[in-house]
Amino acid sequence: MDQGVGMRLKHIEVFNAIMLTGSVSGAARLLHVTQPAVTQALQHAELQLGYALFTRQRNRLVPTGEAQALYPEVQTLVSQLESVRRLAGALRSGQRAGLRLLVVHSLAVRALPDALKQFRRRHPQHAVSIRTLHSNEIVQAIALREADVGIVYGAAPHPAVQQLPIATGRLVCVSLKPARGPHDRRSTIELSELLRSGFIRIDERDPIGAMLAEQCSRHGVPPQGGLTAQTHHIAMVLAEQGFGPAVVDSFTAAARTSNALEVRTLLPEVPVHVQALLPQGERSPQPAADLIDSFKAIAGAS
Repeated sequence: MDQGVGMRLKHIEVFNAIMLTGSVSGAARLLHVTQPAVTQALQHAELQLGYALFTRQRNRLVPTGEAQALYPEVQTLVSQLESVRRLAGALRSGQRAGLRLLVVHSLAVRALPDALKQFRRRHPQHAVSIRTLHSNEIVQAIALREADVGIVYGAAPHPAVQQLPIATGRLVCVSLKPARGPHDRRSTIELSELLRSGFIRIDERDPIGAMLAEQCSRHGVPPQGGLTAQTHHIAMVLAEQGFGPAVVDSFTAAARTSNALEVRTLLPEVPVHVQALLPQGERSPQPAADLIDSFKAIAGAS
């Protein structure tokens, strides 16, 4: 950054180290430098910024409001810097960079481990870093080339993102089997019936959650009250614990481990598409293609 305008790289590293350790001595040990060097860098950073980053309380440095506001952005920069260092080291040693995978939370529970087992047979030593995000967040990350492969629910129209179909499932209702009394053995259930009795909803930031909310509005029952879960897997766990039925995708339902849950297809039937996302206009490395093939094999069998 331009001197006098913002923080230099060494200032950012010192700031991050103090935020992590809470003291100059701790930051010095973390960075393998002297305490006077940390103090000098901090003073210089505060001089450039025009405000204090820390106040001293009982031998600890307490971040100011300005420091707390800066810290999330600094964490992002430090993470990116570490990624650059790892890549540079891998290139220097002749190694290939690891595969960066983003996947929605629910598919990370069962489909991801099974797909990775297949992938490992072809690439036993290939590094893979995994992050779980919502589908819309994955689309943005792939567009910005912050990852190599994304696995999401639904369509992801974006000019900087290429879509490849993985599998198609459907929406299902998972509910706890009654401990006693008559057992409803139907394999399907109408959405209108669920709307009358209530069900565990998926957050509307999820494509399927948004679709469900739209269906509810069409039936004249706007989403309100009850439980709303961030992910399909959490919704299924809540259903298993007796909080009521939940509407999830068939891939999540296939990953259930309890015999206490029964699964019924939701009517009218609503398809659920799983897509692989790649940066547009960029040739994918073979490991990325192999990982997508592994997901196809696993999800297609669900």
